[in-house]
Amino acid sequence: MSTTPPNSAATVPDKQAHISVQRFFEVSLLLMLAVGFLTVATTGKLDTISIVGLLGALVIKLWSYVRAADYSLSPKTVTRASIVYIVFYGLDFLIFSPGPTVLDHMLTATVHLVLFTAVIKIFSARTYRDYGYLAALSFLMMLASAVLTVGSTFLVFFVLYVLVAISTFISYEIKRSMEAARRAAEGPFRVAKQNRQAIEKALATAAAGLAVGIIILATLLFFVIPRYRAAYLTGFSMQAQNITGFTESVNLGDIRKILRSPLVVMRVMPEGSPRAFSGIKWRGVSLNSFDGKHWFNDNTEQFPLPPAGSGHFVLPLPEGYGRRPHRSLRYRVVRPALSTDVIFAAAEPRELSGNISMVSFDETNSLHSPQHANVPFAYEVVSDVGIPSSADLRKASDTYPEAIRLVYLRLPNTNPRIAELAHTLTAAAQNNYDRAVAVESYLRNNFQYTLDPPAIEPADPVGSFLFKAKAGYCEYFAAAMAVMLRTLGIPARLVNGFQTGSYNPLGHDLVVRARDAHSWVEVYFPGCGWISFDPTPADPHPALPGAWDDYVDTAALFWNEWIVNYDFSHQVRLAKEIEQDSRDFQQVFRQRTARFKHGGIRAAFHVEAWLITHKFLVLVFMAGVLAGLVLTDKHSSLAELRFLIAWKFARKDATFSHREASRTYQRLLGVLGKKGYRKKPSQTPREFALSFLTTPWGPGVMEFTRLYNLLRFGRERVSLDRLRRLLEDIGK
Repeated sequence: MSTTPPNSAATVPDKQAHISVQRFFEVSLLLMLAVGFLTVATTGKLDTISIVGLLGALVIKLWSYVRAADYSLSPKTVTRASIVYIVFYGLDFLIFSPGPTVLDHMLTATVHLVLFTAVIKIFSARTYRDYGYLAALSFLMMLASAVLTVGSTFLVFFVLYVLVAISTFISYEIKRSMEAARRAAEGPFRVAKQNRQAIEKALATAAAGLAVGIIILATLLFFVIPRYRAAYLTGFSMQAQNITGFTESVNLGDIRKILRSPLVVMRVMPEGSPRAFSGIKWRGVSLNSFDGKHWFNDNTEQFPLPPAGSGHFVLPLPEGYGRRPHRSLRYRVVRPALSTDVIFAAAEPRELSGNISMVSFDETNSLHSPQHANVPFAYEVVSDVGIPSSADLRKASDTYPEAIRLVYLRLPNTNPRIAELAHTLTAAAQNNYDRAVAVESYLRNNFQYTLDPPAIEPADPVGSFLFKAKAGYCEYFAAAMAVMLRTLGIPARLVNGFQTGSYNPLGHDLVVRARDAHSWVEVYFPGCGWISFDPTPADPHPALPGAWDDYVDTAALFWNEWIVNYDFSHQVRLAKEIEQDSRDFQQVFRQRTARFKHGGIRAAFHVEAWLITHKFLVLVFMAGVLAGLVLTDKHSSLAELRFLIAWKFARKDATFSHREASRTYQRLLGVLGKKGYRKKPSQTPREFALSFLTTPWGPGVMEFTRLYNLLRFGRERVSLDRLRRLLEDIGK
């Protein structure tokens, strides 16, 4: 007799032979690891070899469950592979892992080691300790993804992770309980495979239901509890888009690096008509010094702007504000993580608000938010985009303050032909405004726009652009105009920012991409301030948004606005919108109910008036309805009426089809019923006819029944005259 205790490990396979969740548990655990790994892979932080290696291992292991095969590694194989990888780890650290520092090499090699251990565990997991390691690794992958990204793809993978995690832990608990039970679990079917499929289906349904409930509850809590920091642990994230051209020093040609990129750098939600924003440029940084090859700011000091309230700032009035016409624009900017602290706004910004604790401005009136470098954030702006009239600018003095002359008229040793060209172009101009317009028009009308300018010499980029290439992109046009104006004694500076962007009618926002980066010129006019000029001609081959771009941008806008940047202000805004929508709905409902009520009253009066003036027609109609009800009560119908007319008045050569068979036989039963004969429900027509053989009308009944059978079951046409004569003979 066996002495093995009922709960010992030796009895576990026997118990699970009846009903088992082992396969469901292991598949759920692998899917849990796969989702966590794919989430990390979408952040772009893993190399191709790591992605292919671990993903291939997961696919092979999952395929083994499909084929019901055992691809597990033996302990001896695991030991040998581990020894080999210890040697490889050194080579990986010294040779294969990329990175500028020793710490980067070590970090990459260690990540490879962790992934190798995960692959080994996938093919050798046998104990709960192994299962726990894989579950913990999947959770750490999801946590790392939350730090490395704020993209909407994280939400999709997070939902999948919740689903597979629930199925894993449910099946784990059932598996533990079954193994600890004194009696083997038995299913409703005799075949173990059917039991396993039944419980797997039940577990999958339960996991899906729980996941849906958790997601719904989490969504409700999400919009009830605001966040006070953007993104998921954004402060530790290094996931920022590298945008060149917005630092204190920019080489000529730098902006070309992003002019082909479709990456979205910000979204602007205009208040009011989007047409009011046509041609608006989003000002970033202004650069005041040029050394012949690159523009820079030699004074990088920033001045803090005192807040007017919590998260609200009022900017100082620009020069000449009282002499300008005023046109205000209100808009909201949602900006992803960028490698700059610049606040982009339409000139001149007057008010700035948002989740911002500190705003500073520099000598060129460029705005900065140091706390939001490399992190996403959103802010609201009120800008005054009115500019002085050309008449006022023509009247502006050409005597400049000393501080302006010292900074904005400085030039290095430039090609002397640049100054000659500038004087030639402006020889007929009588004021500095007309001189600036002349230089702007010359560049815009005589040069071509291209991202691949020929013959640009690094030693003399502006001179070679003006006299050799005569083609280029915005940086060269703006630099050439600024330099020529300075040779004329007109203060000018370079500005880097973005063009308006493309309007998305679905999301009602302006989508500004990296390829919308732009450079233009600001010219100083005493008493009027800095005025923008744009010498760059239009791009002859602009990049147009694709068919699905509007839908993708709308989804991304919702994600950034209501998920990443959801805070207390959004919560208040959402509550106000819900309250307003509720009021609007109630008002519309009351208006429509009142219109329906008044319309019903008017219709009732019209019907009453019509009935009074058409009494005779109403009487005829009522009589017709009454006649119809009487006919219906006697089980008459239009078909019955047509049959009666045909029976009484049809020609002698007329025939009946099978559609009239039942009504024809009913006439026979009616005639025989008057003679006292009733057909029993159990009798067939032939049996009923045979009961009349001893009567005088027996032959007629037999013949009529024969013709009825031919008519109904033989689908033959029968002479109407023959049926009528037979029925007349029977009725005598």
